[in-house]
Amino acid sequence: MNETERAEEHLRTIRRLMERGTIYRAISAPVALVGGLLSLAACGIQWLRFSNGREPQYGFLILWLLVLAATGATNTLFIVLGARKRGEAAFSPSMKTAFAALAPALIVGAVITVAFSISTSSPYADCFMGTNWAVCYGLGLLATSHFAPRSLTVLGWAFLIAGLCAWICFRFAGDAFFNELGDQLAILFMGGTFGLFHLIYATCAWPRDGAELER
Repeated sequence: MNETERAEEHLRTIRRLMERGTIYRAISAPVALVGGLLSLAACGIQWLRFSNGREPQYGFLILWLLVLAATGATNTLFIVLGARKRGEAAFSPSMKTAFAALAPALIVGAVITVAFSISTSSPYADCFMGTNWAVCYGLGLLATSHFAPRSLTVLGWAFLIAGLCAWICFRFAGDAFFNELGDQLAILFMGGTFGLFHLIYATCAWPRDGAELER
């Protein structure tokens, strides 16, 4: 395949993605609901652990990786079921293009997470891991803005702005502040972003009978 043919195929893939914007929106709303509920449940578990003084080492990281795995499995399930319903391959060129757009932000988030998990004894490690996840997640959503529904772009900006604002606030807080409130702040931040943001998005983006979905 020469450069011209490759460019034409890339344009056709983007066009298919844009045409399926309503499908992605319909899929992402239930996934956002599941992710939001799981995030709030994780925050409740962490708050109980913190209140009882039983937060295990790497407890924050492990719990949120479980939430990520469960939400990712749910998303994959919806993608596969939707593809079967339409008689298409689940991991089509369009899907590969979407994953390629998300990949850089996800890789950066993973690398920074590993760096912070090594310094897990730091009182601010959990807070900065949470803000890092929010920023990278927001950037990942924004990377798909050329072929995703507008609602996902708005969600991406919400995560990016919230993550950056929290990072700036945390950056200028002292160690004494984090020693006293670091755990609570990390829990509240994750609940407010990955929990409430996703629930609000699911409510606004949920497909409604008789109404045309947002493009």
